[in-house]
Amino acid sequence: MLTTIILITIGVALVGFAIYDFAVTAYIPSGEGPVSGRINQAVFSIFFWLAGRDGRDARLQYVGLAIIFTLSFTWIAMIWTGFVCIFHAFPESVLQGQNKTPTDLFEKIYHVGYTLSTLGIGDYVPGNNFWRVATALVSFLGLVTITMSITYLVPVVSNAIQKRSLSLYIAGLGESPEQIVINSFNGENFKGIDNQLPDLASMIFTYAQNHLAYPILHHMHNANPSENIVLKLAALDEALTIFQFHVPEHLRPDKLGLQLIRRALTTYLKTVKHVNESDYPPPYAKFHIIEEYTGIQLLNTEGSARDALYESLEPRRMLTLGHLYADGWEWEDMRGEKFISSLEVRSEMIEVQS
Repeated sequence: MLTTIILITIGVALVGFAIYDFAVTAYIPSGEGPVSGRINQAVFSIFFWLAGRDGRDARLQYVGLAIIFTLSFTWIAMIWTGFVCIFHAFPESVLQGQNKTPTDLFEKIYHVGYTLSTLGIGDYVPGNNFWRVATALVSFLGLVTITMSITYLVPVVSNAIQKRSLSLYIAGLGESPEQIVINSFNGENFKGIDNQLPDLASMIFTYAQNHLAYPILHHMHNANPSENIVLKLAALDEALTIFQFHVPEHLRPDKLGLQLIRRALTTYLKTVKHVNESDYPPPYAKFHIIEEYTGIQLLNTEGSARDALYESLEPRRMLTLGHLYADGWEWEDMRGEKFISSLEVRSEMIEVQS
């Protein structure tokens, strides 16, 4: 009698917990189940360790795929094990198809697994009407779990593609904070980026919400630094700091547009989990490069004014740097070379003949 109670308790707990974890992960836009969250972090940690904490290691590109398979397998395994416990608590719950004798543990494992896969009831039959209903419930949960797993994972793949598109969009603006600022200079002011600001803010807000709805996106890694979204968002955020606090006010891009992107990036940073601030702040931007190229004297680039400014920015910049570390990167890695190739024709390559 005690064994029966223990088996039923374990079985109901496993099935209930699996359904809860699956429902929270798949249906609540701002959450992940307790099991799913730990799996996401554990699988990434294993791959991160195997890669030697190097963001360029190609093995990290398979983290997302590994998490998807592990999540699906875990949900099915928990439901499968739970129902096996429930069925095994009653010897006559499942009978042999021909002689109607009680089945053993391994035959019940086969029966539950075969039913859970929605292939039918296999070579065995339920012992009575109650177990017929229980078998139908197993089949129904198997159908729901498999169907909804696919339904959940399809938008994950779609959002992973959007994630790469956003990183390439930012890389197109410039592959370092200084490049983004320099490319925005039109010869008179830095308003060359104004037309890009609304679309870019919308894309980042959307990405932040997708990141919140599908936490697995945080662990879907791109080993190419020129296409890695973590690096590109860090570079963009640092460029905004230069626009807002170092460029003279009358030369800055549209104030509202800058604010929208800054708040979009803040929204994104708030969705990042399992990330700690770095122990020290990142280095300052290379202000002299911008000044030399544009001929504009930037503000607050040295002395007490700079120190006071960056003391207030320290929590944000240290969280950003911690995010880079957690993804296997250093601060200098944000300076990519995606569009430095023989396929690109740049003005500095062309010698103008008078």
